Amino acid sequence: MDAQKSTIVFSPKTAPSAFNARIGFILLNSDEVGEGAFQRVMPDDVAVYTTRTAYSHAGGEFTTPTSFTEIASTLPPSDRFDVLAFSCTSGTVALGIPTLLHELEQACPGVKYTSPGIAMIEALRHVEAKRVALLTPYGYDFHQKFLPFLASASIHVAADGVFDCKTDIEICELDVEEILIAAKALVTQSAADALFLSCTAMPVVPHLARFEQELGIPVMSSSQALAWHALKLSKYAAPISGFGRLLDAQRA
Repeated sequence: MDAQKSTIVFSPKTAPSAFNARIGFILLNSDEVGEGAFQRVMPDDVAVYTTRTAYSHAGGEFTTPTSFTEIASTLPPSDRFDVLAFSCTSGTVALGIPTLLHELEQACPGVKYTSPGIAMIEALRHVEAKRVALLTPYGYDFHQKFLPFLASASIHVAADGVFDCKTDIEICELDVEEILIAAKALVTQSAADALFLSCTAMPVVPHLARFEQELGIPVMSSSQALAWHALKLSKYAAPISGFGRLLDAQRA
């Protein structure tokens, strides 16, 4: 063996990544569906950086054990992504959009921000929905908070229904055909011109195109709308097929 060897130092050569958009993604620790649903929609040239947080919905409120700044510190530096997406519809409703946006801006200054609750409003406005059918999996009392939340955005809920699930596992394991049956009942009774399926943990994203074929109206979900709005904010315009009309169209 050589008595002494010198380490060879090579000069690094870098090349820009092939990603056309980058999204920071904050997910709840109990959501077994939302990450896969969001990633499933995303094209190969979009990077998604994911972190998770514990939370509590005690008393109908939404709290996390650490601040959004601490949660976001587990993501890459904010100059490495374009949009910060907080993946919780009910959390948006509980906090309110102004409070949530303030928290996200404090956590990652200088990027754009969205959540399923924000994206829900933007998506329903985008399809020019006048009569919305709303289906959620939450407890009955929390479901009722969605009605004034949407009314404050001038969105008319013509019919609403709730599965009244007791746990997040129940939401993640909801039967897709039962969701469709409930959706048909709401749409039929209200003559709704759009359906929104709330909660990123509801396992509906792979089935949205089929739901639209059977119902004949735009069908949107929390994860699908969140993906659409995050891409729109990232200025990623290419259509994405297979997940409903919202993503089928080019984003301005």
